[in-house]
Amino acid sequence: MRSDSQDDRRRYPRSRHGVSIVQDDGGPGVLNHVDNISAVGALCHTVRPVALMTKIGIVLELPKPFTHRIDAEGIVVRCEPDECGDDHFKVAILFTRLRPEDEEAINRFVHQPADVAPKES
Repeated sequence: MRSDSQDDRRRYPRSRHGVSIVQDDGGPGVLNHVDNISAVGALCHTVRPVALMTKIGIVLELPKPFTHRIDAEGIVVRCEPDECGDDHFKVAILFTRLRPEDEEAINRFVHQPADVAPKES
């Protein structure tokens, strides 16, 4: 597990809040939810493994007050077992296509104060 000081050194910081998945092109039930997101990728959870280097399209909805729909493409760069909860795998997706306005919206979302929780959509 990374400490806050390690997260602060990242070139692209991650959000401290999850994001809703609107759809993915991997079929029903592939991606359950997103733990965190950055300008270069997202960490998702799934009930089945996804092969490394799998191309995936994903549509995410940033919560209020940042309400913004992200339409991205990426590749799976990590898939590992997750023993916690109903999800069975953590899947790291590296974005290969992200519009500049989507990257800006993600950066605004990521840089919100840690004590400000997004409102439910």
